[in-house]
Amino acid sequence: MTRRLYLFGDCSLDVAARELRRGGQRIDLSPTLFDAIAYLVEHRARAVGRDELVAAVWGKTAVSDTVVGKAILGARRAIGDTAEAQAFLRTVPRFGYHWVADTRVVEDDDTTGPTEATPGAAPSRRAEPASTIPPTIPSPASGSVHRVRAVIAALLVMLLISGLAYTAWLSRAPSAREAAEPTGFDDTGSAAVAVLPVDVLAEPSDAWLRLGLMDLVATRLREAGLVVVSSDTVVRLVADAKDGEAARSTLQHALAPRETVALAARRSASGWVVRVALVDADGRRRETQAEADDALAAARTASDQVLALLGRGAAMPVTAGAAGLEELLRRTDAARLSENLELARSIIDEAPPVLRALPEVRMRAIRIDLRKGEFSRAREATEALLRDVTAEADPVTHARLLENLCVARMRLGDLEDAVGLCSRSIDLLDSRDQPEALGRAYNNRGVAYTHLQRYEEAMADFARSRVAIRLAGDPLLMAQIDGNESAVEMARGRPAEALQPLERIAARFGRFGMINEQATTVFNQIDARMMLVEPQAALAASDAGWTLRDRITEPFLRQMLALQRADVLHANGRLAEARVLLDELVAEALPVPRALARAALARLDLAGDQPRLAIVLTGQAMAEPALDREERARARAWLTLTRALRRDDRRDDAAREVHALATWADTRSADIILLQARLAEAEQAAADHDEASFRRACDAALATATRRGTADGVRDAAESCGGLLIAHGDLAGAAVVVGRVAPFADRDFTSAVLEARLSHALGHVEAWRSALARVRQLAGERRIPEGLEQSPMTPARIGNGAASPFASIRNDSGTGREQLRHGAGGAD
Repeated sequence: MTRRLYLFGDCSLDVAARELRRGGQRIDLSPTLFDAIAYLVEHRARAVGRDELVAAVWGKTAVSDTVVGKAILGARRAIGDTAEAQAFLRTVPRFGYHWVADTRVVEDDDTTGPTEATPGAAPSRRAEPASTIPPTIPSPASGSVHRVRAVIAALLVMLLISGLAYTAWLSRAPSAREAAEPTGFDDTGSAAVAVLPVDVLAEPSDAWLRLGLMDLVATRLREAGLVVVSSDTVVRLVADAKDGEAARSTLQHALAPRETVALAARRSASGWVVRVALVDADGRRRETQAEADDALAAARTASDQVLALLGRGAAMPVTAGAAGLEELLRRTDAARLSENLELARSIIDEAPPVLRALPEVRMRAIRIDLRKGEFSRAREATEALLRDVTAEADPVTHARLLENLCVARMRLGDLEDAVGLCSRSIDLLDSRDQPEALGRAYNNRGVAYTHLQRYEEAMADFARSRVAIRLAGDPLLMAQIDGNESAVEMARGRPAEALQPLERIAARFGRFGMINEQATTVFNQIDARMMLVEPQAALAASDAGWTLRDRITEPFLRQMLALQRADVLHANGRLAEARVLLDELVAEALPVPRALARAALARLDLAGDQPRLAIVLTGQAMAEPALDREERARARAWLTLTRALRRDDRRDDAAREVHALATWADTRSADIILLQARLAEAEQAAADHDEASFRRACDAALATATRRGTADGVRDAAESCGGLLIAHGDLAGAAVVVGRVAPFADRDFTSAVLEARLSHALGHVEAWRSALARVRQLAGERRIPEGLEQSPMTPARIGNGAASPFASIRNDSGTGREQLRHGAGGAD
C-alpha cells in the first residue's frame, strides 16, 4: 500500500505519519491543528463548512468561534500563510474555509499507509476479521439500544465476571421487611459460618483492625475446612448496623448462617485481648477469650479456640518471621473491604521492597488493580508473577493467577485467550478442594463464552459455577451467576424472559450495597424495555438508575450508562438533553463510548437534515479501532453512513458503502448485523428504483427481524420497508408491514408515524386523526414528517393498483420523493 504525500508551497504533509514539514524542517503541531490542516487539504475540491470542520476535528458540534479562529490562525502560521494573504487557506464568509493552494499528490511506494477514500466518506470496512469483544456489557446508544448491542452484551455481565466483587460504596443494610424476604441464598448461608466486623476499643490509628481482624479470623476458619461467608458479603449486609447484636440479627435474617462469630478487641496492660462469642442459629452463645502481645496474634489464637468449640483442629501456624507480612496483608484487606482502593494500593506501594516482592502481596496488588479497572497493569503484573509461581510448585496459587489473567484479558477484549486461561485454571483446581476459586473460574469462562455468542457452553459453565459456589458459601457470587444467566437470555434476544429476574437481582445487589453490579443490572433492565419497544418504561428505569451514576466506580460503566440514557431520551423525544450527554461523551469518554457517542450524534444530525455532519461523525466513529471490535455497533453506524450519503445526493458513494456493508455482514452470523445490511440494501434499491431487489431485501430484513424475535428489530424493519412501500404507493404491501408495529403505536413514535402515514395515504380520515394525535403526543422535540398534518385526499383502495408501484410514485403525504431519495430513518 502506498503513502500519499501532499506538496504545496515549500511544505509537505504526510497524513499517515502525522507530519508537516516546511522548508524541509518538521513543524510541531498540536493534534487539533494537524487534523484541521489535513482535513482541509484532503477536501480541497470544495469549501468545507464551519460546522463540518468542527465535527471532523473536535468531534462535537459545540465549539466557540474563538476556538475555531485560533485554530485557523495557528494553521496558517504553520504553513506560512496569513489572514491577509489567504494564499493557502481562504475564509469563505458566513460558511467556512477552502483550501486553495496548488497541491500536488505524490505516492511513496516504500511506505505503507491508507489509500485515498471518497472525499467526506468514512473508510469502508470490508470483511475484515474482528473479535466480538466488550464492554463490559455493557457492551454502552441512540435510536434504539440494540444499536449498541455489542457493547451492551459486554455490560450485561461486565462487572459480574469474577468473584473480585467490583463494588462501589457501602449501602444501607436491609430493612426488617427486606431481610425477611427470601434471598435465594439459604442453600449456601445455612451451612456456613459468618464472622462479624470486630468491635475495637483502642486508638483511632487501630481502626483498621475492625475489618482486618474479621478477615483474618474468617480466613483461618476457612483454611481449617469450614464453609465461611465471604467478608465482602458480611460487610455489605451489616454496614449500617448500630451494634453487634443488630449486625448478627441482620445477617441471620439474610443468610441464616449455622454459626455467627462476634469479636471484640481491646488493648490491655500487657498487649491485646480478643473476646469471642460463638452464636448458633437458635441464639445459644459460647464464649472464649485470647490474649497476646499484638492484636493479630490474639486473633489467631481466638480463631483456634473457635475451631476447638466447633470440634475442628487448629488452623495452619504463621511462618516464623512473617509478622510484618501478615500486618501488611491485613491492613490492605481492611482498606479493600472498606472500598478504599487507593488506600489499599498505597499501603502496598509504601511497604518495604522485600515485602512488596512476595507473591501474596503481589497478588493483592493485582486484585486491587482489577477492581480499579486498571486491566493492562493487572495483566502485566499477573504475567510476571505466573513466571515466578509455577503450576508445579504451587498449583492452587498458579490457578488463581490464571483466573485473574483470564479476567484482565477478557476486559481487554482477548476473549479466546480468556477462555484458554480459565480452562487451564479449571483443570488445576478441579481436584484440589477449592470450590470458591473453581466457581469463579467457571463463571469467568461462562462470561467469555457469552461474549463469543457460545450460549449453550456459557449456561453449562454457569451451572457448574453454581454447584461450586454452593459448596463455598459465597452468596455474592451466587447473585452474580444469577445475573449472568439473565444476561444470556438478553444476548439471545429474550428480553421478556430476562426482565423479571433482572428486577429481582437489581434489588438484591442494592441490598448488598453492590452499586456497580446494581447499575449494570438496571442497565440491562433498560435495555430489555427498549428491545420490547417500551420507551416510557425504559425512561422510568433510566431515571431510577441515573441516581446511581455518581456512586459508580467503573468509568466505562458510568459512561455507558450515560450513552444509554441519551438513547432513552432520544426515544422519548428529548433530543436536546440527549445531545448534551453525547457531546460530553465525545469530549471525555473512553474509546468505545466515544465512538458510539459520535455514531449517535450522527443519527441526530441526520434526522436534523445535516447529512454532511452525519458523514463526518460516522466516519470518525468507524475509524475508531475500538469499534472494530463492536461489530453490531459498526453495522448500525455503517447503515447511518449509507443514509447520510444518499441524503447528501451522493448515491453512487452510498451504493458502494451498501455493497461493502453487505459483503462484510454476510461473513457474520449475528442477526442484528444481517438486519442492518438488508435494510441498507432495501433502501438503496428503492433509491435506484430497483423493485425486485427492494422486495427481496425487505423480505430478508423482515425474516431476519422475525427470526431474531425482538420487537425493536421488527419495528426497525417496518420503519424502512413499510415507509418505503407507502412512499412508492404500494399500500397493500405497506399495510401488511405496518400492521406488524400496530401493537407499539400507542407508545413508540416511529410506529405511530408509520400508522399515521399509512392512514393518510389511504385517505382514512378518522384513523389518520387518531394516529396523528398519538404522533403529536409522542413527538417531544422530534419533527413530525412534512405533510403528515395536512388533511388526506380522497380515500385510496387497498389493492394491487398499478402493475408496478415503483413506476408511478405517489406523494400523497408530501414525503414520498423525499423518502425515496434519502431512504428511511427520517422519523427520528
